[in-house]
Amino acid sequence: MGMGNGSPIDSEAIDESVEQMRKQLDSGVVKVRFRYQKGQPFKRREGADLRAARVTVIPGIHERGGYFDIQWWENGDYKYHYREEGLEFRFGREAANKTTNKPVQHFHPPSKLDAHNQSCIGIKQPPQLVTIAVLKAWWTAVENGDENLMNAQNGLP
Repeated sequence: MGMGNGSPIDSEAIDESVEQMRKQLDSGVVKVRFRYQKGQPFKRREGADLRAARVTVIPGIHERGGYFDIQWWENGDYKYHYREEGLEFRFGREAANKTTNKPVQHFHPPSKLDAHNQSCIGIKQPPQLVTIAVLKAWWTAVENGDENLMNAQNGLP
């Protein structure tokens, strides 16, 4: 079983992550949209039962901007998937990895999205702190224009 390990989506944690991004990035958050059902488009806020959030941010690492797709599950699993033109990576926590050789808290690097490298993010909760850690890692790459720095920090946050 994959992310969430069968656990329900945690809409409250998704909201907390979005609000933390707004606090951290202020006007750098350009747009926020939400998904309510798997495979459906992201749209304006319509209710409480979120499946995912898409937060469009500026600047990007190599482009003018990009976006984060954010998901949380009630078991504490999460996914922060970043994309901009020609670049994507993902930070995640996947409890199901405990029984594998893959790290529970992991990073999918831009050059190899199917890899599960150990994440520089050392905490699993609360969503606000995980969001701060993801943004610190992302901002290091933005400031230096180098996606290779994305998972190079130690012990975030």
